Amino acid sequence: MKIFKICNLTLLAMMMLGLSSCVNDWLDESPSDGVDADKAITSSESLGSARTGLYAALKGDHTNTDYYAANFFAYAEAHGEDIQYNNISGSNRGSFYYYMNYAGANEFSSTAAVWKSPYIVISRASRMIEAAESGKLTDQSEAASTISQYENEAKALRGLALFDLVRIYGKPYTEDQGASLGVPVVTTSLQSTDKLARNKVSECYTQILKDLNDAINSKTLSTDNTPGYIDVWSAKAILSRVYMTMGNFGDALTVSEDIINNSPYKLWTKDQYVSAWNKKDANHTNEIMFEMTITNSTDWTDRPGVAYLYAESGGVNPGYGDLIATKSFVDMLSSDPNDIRNGVFLSPTAAADAAFGKNKIFLNKMPAVNGDVRYSNIPLVRLSEIYLNAAEAAFNAGNKDKAATYLNDIISNRTSDATKLVSASTITADRIYIERRKELVGEGHRFFDALRRNETITRYTNDADRGWHDVLPTASKSYNRDYFKALSAIPQYEMNANSNMVQNPGYGN
Repeated sequence: MKIFKICNLTLLAMMMLGLSSCVNDWLDESPSDGVDADKAITSSESLGSARTGLYAALKGDHTNTDYYAANFFAYAEAHGEDIQYNNISGSNRGSFYYYMNYAGANEFSSTAAVWKSPYIVISRASRMIEAAESGKLTDQSEAASTISQYENEAKALRGLALFDLVRIYGKPYTEDQGASLGVPVVTTSLQSTDKLARNKVSECYTQILKDLNDAINSKTLSTDNTPGYIDVWSAKAILSRVYMTMGNFGDALTVSEDIINNSPYKLWTKDQYVSAWNKKDANHTNEIMFEMTITNSTDWTDRPGVAYLYAESGGVNPGYGDLIATKSFVDMLSSDPNDIRNGVFLSPTAAADAAFGKNKIFLNKMPAVNGDVRYSNIPLVRLSEIYLNAAEAAFNAGNKDKAATYLNDIISNRTSDATKLVSASTITADRIYIERRKELVGEGHRFFDALRRNETITRYTNDADRGWHDVLPTASKSYNRDYFKALSAIPQYEMNANSNMVQNPGYGN
């Protein structure tokens, strides 16, 4: 029997059990349950069921929320200097990546590592692609366009999952042009006994680019915004993100400008920005290019989800309040009182958070729906990122006029203070980076941006600038990509099951 897995029994069990607890009613189908690949997909209808399971897997395991439901955001944000763990009233669910005090790979358990679920995404996508390309589906001719669309959505999501994995476990491409070890590249069905070795980072990016470009060039991805599904524009947005991560600014600018000039998406205005985060707002989908949609308690991420981690414990719409803005970030953002982005942070209301005063520390980009943050959608791709990519890419390509134009498109839609606008003579790389931090905070970008640019992440240097930070080990107060903990450890369950797996330096094994 063929299955899709990455060489460990835990994942095998996941594939056989599927995500039955995460049924996505918003797709009006039940997710594929990972049964025999030769029998599960026989028509466009069963390919559609597999598609449902593919999108469900993006969230991660329902209990551990080990992908976009929570852990990916916690990893990308709590490692940085703009979001921290709330050590005063947090529930300890958001602390793992913040403290960075793991002594070895054993502490990268299935509840913390972003490993298993991205490979489930890759596995399910590969099964769909194989079935679509087999020519054996019973309605291959009659449903050719539908089959091709589903196949290429699978390619785009397979590329995204591999991209996320190689950013977490492999050195930044810009450090050595991909010469070091990345993660195993998986593109076919595997036997449960297969033991895969790590590919080079460069080989991972070759496959990522192939999947994304093949999907885009197929001309079968939707050109319209359909919430919950990837379309051609969000696939191009992910491609722009990949090019930026590789330092390929020319291609990043080309793809970004294509999206800006030709897609149906548009930036939220100052008047729309705060309210548009709510999925029921009329302007919500203007700028949200790809999101995980939630409709009810059968497809939500429940309390372990990222929205619950950001919402204050004991607040009006309670969560766990584990991840909050740092004092340095609050000071940076509030230095411009006219910046509308101050409005997506909330001040404490619970007595347990009195130490924070009136400072706006709780991120509200996944606001409550009908009084419950668990019903909020989870944004994965926004048009703002594309404008910021275009500005940074143009700046690095030496076109400061164009860089200023794209950065000003963001600034003018976020603050009424015209003195904040830039020109070709005043724009700097640091200004672009700061604007990016303000705009994309909490959305899973900061840590990876710092790595690709080899920036130093400084949480604090002494007690005078510690803010709300807990006491941290010296090595994790300030570090860059040379610090061994800037790369995650391969989870111990994978190391135990796979004799061909090589651990990242510093973690043993």
